[in-house]
Amino acid sequence: MISTFRAPKRSIPALRDKISMRFFSVILFAVVSAFACAAPASAKVVRDVIYAEAPGLDPGDVRADIYIPEDAEGAPMIIMMHGGAWTFGNKQNALGMFQSDYFTDQGFVFVAINYRLAPGHPFPAQEEDAAAAIAYFHEHAEAFGADPDKIFLMGHSAGAHMAALVAIDPDYLDAFDLTPAVIKGVVAMDSAAYNLARTGHDGDIPDFYHPTFTSDDQDVWAAASPTLQVEESTEIPPFLLLYVNRAVAPSRAKELAEALNSAGHKAEARLVKNRDHKSLNERLGAKGDKAAPMIADFFRDQLDN
Repeated sequence: MISTFRAPKRSIPALRDKISMRFFSVILFAVVSAFACAAPASAKVVRDVIYAEAPGLDPGDVRADIYIPEDAEGAPMIIMMHGGAWTFGNKQNALGMFQSDYFTDQGFVFVAINYRLAPGHPFPAQEEDAAAAIAYFHEHAEAFGADPDKIFLMGHSAGAHMAALVAIDPDYLDAFDLTPAVIKGVVAMDSAAYNLARTGHDGDIPDFYHPTFTSDDQDVWAAASPTLQVEESTEIPPFLLLYVNRAVAPSRAKELAEALNSAGHKAEARLVKNRDHKSLNERLGAKGDKAAPMIADFFRDQLDN
């Protein structure tokens, strides 16, 4: 049963007023592509693109690497949000080594982002950065060979929670005069955090989340819970919620899928066999991996709709 408790909407700071979009010249493609050590031979890479600026903001926190298929033009784009409990990891060391290769080979522009980390930057800093990245790449997609109307989100663990929340709660993208409708689809991989209010109330692992969410206030936990922010009136994109056989995550994925479908949206929760939480991310796109083709097919299905 889905809880009917709903968080009051937050007053998100007008990020558009304090964050200015920064456009990097296309000349950067040729300069930085030579250093594409992690990209397949047929792909180009642009590293360390700064997607947001604000007073006091460390540029290292808001950098992205963009992997671009050869001769890309109007390609679909995946924005990937790494895991790490919202407190550690970055756009390179928290990603599996096969992801950029696989998805560029499949014709996708693949974007891996950094974002501000807790405890130095507690919630909702991570969601604000996710929204800023979406807004930046929506505006500048064509410069990277992508179509701004073909943007997908993907995340693992904490990144899955981030991708889900920014695609469900319209407040974050509203700061940039956008809505979740600019996202064509979301793949969220093996998060146990879709209903943080329930996690905190049940006492499953509340201490694990405190560095990021900092409060015992149930309104804060609910505001950070994608499952509790689902609204019929929001144009929420289709979801594929992947999970492995472990504690908590399967039930949270199924609960979010039920909430989305009950509100008239499209979502599927699907088990990935023969993977654990870590290997789902690390082996994504490796030879014999079944999850990456599942994801690519899901994204292509949304392009056909």
